[in-house]
Amino acid sequence: MIKNIVKPLKILIKTFFLCLILFFAGCHPSSNNQDLVIKKDPAYPRWLKNGNYNTEQTSGACFLGLDKDGNKNFLLADDIGKIHHFKIKDDTLFSFSPVFFGENAKAFLDTFPKRDFEEIVYDKYTNSIYLSIEGNNPDFQKYVGIYKLLFKNNNVYADTILGIEKLHFKPEELFLKYTANNIGYEGLAVNKDYFYLGLEGFSESGVFADSTFLFIADKKNLQIIKQISTKQLGIHTVCGLYSDKDKSVFGVDRNNKKFFHLSFDNSLKIKNYGLTDIPINIPGYPEYDYVAALESVAMDKDRNIYFVDDPWKTFYVPPPEVKEKLDSTTVNNFKKFIPIIFKFNLIEPAG
Repeated sequence: MIKNIVKPLKILIKTFFLCLILFFAGCHPSSNNQDLVIKKDPAYPRWLKNGNYNTEQTSGACFLGLDKDGNKNFLLADDIGKIHHFKIKDDTLFSFSPVFFGENAKAFLDTFPKRDFEEIVYDKYTNSIYLSIEGNNPDFQKYVGIYKLLFKNNNVYADTILGIEKLHFKPEELFLKYTANNIGYEGLAVNKDYFYLGLEGFSESGVFADSTFLFIADKKNLQIIKQISTKQLGIHTVCGLYSDKDKSVFGVDRNNKKFFHLSFDNSLKIKNYGLTDIPINIPGYPEYDYVAALESVAMDKDRNIYFVDDPWKTFYVPPPEVKEKLDSTTVNNFKKFIPIIFKFNLIEPAG
């Protein structure tokens, strides 16, 4: 009689604890609990070029605003050490102009083993531009960091950067802990109260792991106050960030070709998050995919999302069986490693 009762009781207890595990797993932020919907603009993707002018290895983009003619103005950063003003007129007409480095800024950058520019962001609250630079050997930790760019006349539309200042996040040991040669903060965003610092990822023999870290730092004192692992979120790499408002950040996972959104509560714990695929195709050929490395994300005032591809030269050019179906201009653009820009409209979350 007792044996007949004990066995069902054990099963009941196991079932109870299994239900508890499943319940708490469902409450974990790894359960994608936010709709994130993006709608592809039919006029995109497009090549980042106009005539003989094109960007190269573009890894950062930020939206500055509209000019008096209603044109959309951006800054683009190339990881070969160049910065460009980028203007979009009537949605599809591109124009570019170079940003020059003044004597002091140039002398500052000349001390770097490589001008490895990654993310560039605009802080609308202070009218400031910040640039993330990766460090390279022989002393990568000396150079990796976030830098403020001082534009001529404090005008972010000016054509010259006069000076560069490094921001010192604290504790420095934590800020540097996970960096490595050619691996730093490819994700950077800023809003009224916080900096968001997204580590590109962890690499072993050229292969990236399945997660990385996001730091949140107090904007007033640059103190890192939150460290978030992306492992339970399904985010492998962070290669572009944008904050539309306090306690809200969007980002791109390059390796998974995913777009994500995180929102935080008052204690900076993740309250909601969403994750969605970024559909990729060759400009002018919606039926053909290619190997993309999306490394930046920007948002304009109409909540359009822009992703820019930093060509991965080893795999950027499509294989012969695809190339033979493309026109000569498209093939030539691939061979010249000209970056591609994508545009989507953000449907959800609405705010």
